[in-house]
Amino acid sequence: MRRPHRAPDQAGSAAGQVRWFIRALPLLMLLLVSGLTLANREWTVLELAVLSPMLAATFAGPPLTALYGVLAVLDGVLLGLHDDLFGQAGGGPTAQAVRLGGVALGGVLAVLASRYNTRRETKLQNVSRVAEVAQQSILTPVPPSSGTLRLAARYASATAEARIGGDLYEVLDTPWGTRLIIGDVRGKGLGAVRIASRVLGCFRLVARQAYTPFALLTALDVEAAVVCGLDDFVTAVVVQIDNGQVDDHRLTLVNAGHPDPLLVRDGHAHPLNVGIRLPPLGLLAGDDNTVGVTLQPGDRLLFYTDGISEARHPDTGQFFPLLPQVEAAFADLSPDPGAGYDHSLDDAVDDLARRVRAWTHATLSDDVALLAVELPRTPP
Repeated sequence: MRRPHRAPDQAGSAAGQVRWFIRALPLLMLLLVSGLTLANREWTVLELAVLSPMLAATFAGPPLTALYGVLAVLDGVLLGLHDDLFGQAGGGPTAQAVRLGGVALGGVLAVLASRYNTRRETKLQNVSRVAEVAQQSILTPVPPSSGTLRLAARYASATAEARIGGDLYEVLDTPWGTRLIIGDVRGKGLGAVRIASRVLGCFRLVARQAYTPFALLTALDVEAAVVCGLDDFVTAVVVQIDNGQVDDHRLTLVNAGHPDPLLVRDGHAHPLNVGIRLPPLGLLAGDDNTVGVTLQPGDRLLFYTDGISEARHPDTGQFFPLLPQVEAAFADLSPDPGAGYDHSLDDAVDDLARRVRAWTHATLSDDVALLAVELPRTPP
């Protein structure tokens, strides 16, 4: 999913200023302790200099933390000389040595903590990078068109605190028309990516062999049951759009526990309800429950995962108003009835992505996958 454009120079400059300010915080802490010590003669607070390396350990690596630890000890020595803490009035050399020893010991502990944090962050980054690469490798790019249909897809990872998820989608040309799937694996991490990979692999193989969408869904259920654990499952929507002329396309849809797709027609969006959803893949049971819809020129379809429907406003906690926002992003019709849309399907998906990020203040709690299909008013 594309992010709003920002000038690289401005973004780099702002990020650099923030980094320098954060790195200077321990120095500001050291200056504050020095100021408190110099401003009074009644009590000794130079031991608080140990807060400087401890603060540095929360974000800096061992070298910078060690530097602040050395500065904290030197600051204690200079303040001790200024206030005559090495003399008998300040407790003598032994008392001052204890004070400086405490600061030095705190600095050593801060370096050890920084080393642990650095190693842990590196390990987490490596795991996340492996999962993200694996996820990107199984989500192949969606072609811009399939027959007379136009296509667009976007994927957005959640915030840095969230783990990589198992959202999946695919579009294939088959003898029966264009078939597509969008789904969401329960859970996060490499396990979810592994399940998504197996389900997509099965879809790519069986989509060109299964006679009906329900038969395809049944094969996917068998594969999911093999790869999923006891608590795992995959929600999915399988769709077939029959081959035909621009004014003759039949959509057949079967839903296995997934959010209902949205049909945008004549400026209004409404869900394609199936009445009763089938259980998710891996738990599938029940009879065929497909839904058929005849598409009209100008129709747009949005398939999505629950990362967008469950996105919340960070201040109010309100869910993202999906229907009105999809209408605003997808239903920008030209005044000329035969001219189609004022913006492309790609632009509509990007617009919706920006609306989601603006609503959540760029703090998505779950990954988002979007797959859009358009039956144009005129052949491409």
